[in-house]
Amino acid sequence: MIKAWLLLLAAAYSPQLMATPEEIKPLVLFQGEVSEGTFLHMVEQGINEFEAVSSIPVVKKRLKRDNSLYLEEIEKGAVAGFSPIVVQDSNSIETFGNVAKANPATKFISLDVAYDVPNILGLTFNHAEGAYVIGFIAGLKTRTNHVGFIGAIDIPVLENFRCGYELGLKKANSNARLSTQYINNGVLSWDDLEKARALALQMVSEQVDIIFPVAGFASKAVMDTMKNLGPGHFSFGIDFNLNHDYPNTLLASFEKRSDKAIFAALMLLKNGIWNSNEKHFGIKQGIINVAVNQDNPSLSKKDKELISDLIIQLKGKNNAISREIITQCEIGR
Repeated sequence: MIKAWLLLLAAAYSPQLMATPEEIKPLVLFQGEVSEGTFLHMVEQGINEFEAVSSIPVVKKRLKRDNSLYLEEIEKGAVAGFSPIVVQDSNSIETFGNVAKANPATKFISLDVAYDVPNILGLTFNHAEGAYVIGFIAGLKTRTNHVGFIGAIDIPVLENFRCGYELGLKKANSNARLSTQYINNGVLSWDDLEKARALALQMVSEQVDIIFPVAGFASKAVMDTMKNLGPGHFSFGIDFNLNHDYPNTLLASFEKRSDKAIFAALMLLKNGIWNSNEKHFGIKQGIINVAVNQDNPSLSKKDKELISDLIIQLKGKNNAISREIITQCEIGR
């Protein structure tokens, strides 16, 4: 199957489809620490690849966690003539769309959220598909029939994860139940290791034996907690393949190749191509992937075969599982 991101690159390089190349002046605004193995790290890798291939410098600004400051920097960037501006935190900034409308000459790349605004390109991801596989694995391996989900903030993007996780859980184990908690410490939630650890310990005290964290850098506290608790306690990696760091306690890692998505989008804009306001990626396109921890002794050969079969099904066109996910998780696809 030709991956969607390769099709994007083909469009970016094709003489037949190429528009007049644009003089672009990219700016990326990071909110929070760019720590290895995180979503922001993947975005940075995509930016670095674009710079290496195109020889176009990208201005990178790292800001503290403050939505008001972030919006101010977006506006300053637009006034200074930067375009496109890569906005990695639009999912928790309600007024970003209005800022983009007020700066129609500036192009924006929004990660995780699409807008009906002509100068915003939304790069969105079918998190529910990958989370379905994660939930399926949790359903296979739970011994207490009680698993957990810890998110950073209760927002639609994370509900997409939670919904898919619960559907997959029930597919594998109809007797299993899900407990959900959110850090909900505003924009600081993504880095709140202490609160994430406390929520994990609370869940374990309630007989939860497997937790899926979707909380940015704070997810590390959940993974570390389950590792320190020892045998019978499991978790999952998020955004990046972290299996090698937790060989006995990570069952799998949810990989989100936002680096490939941002690289392809920047290449399109470099070549003057702006043919839609949204590019959507999932398992079928190879941007969302679930990497099973091959070293975890708790995963049997039969487990791995079942997981592999499920992923193959999800890669198929118009398959029943994807249709269920779209319906149950209210994905507008």
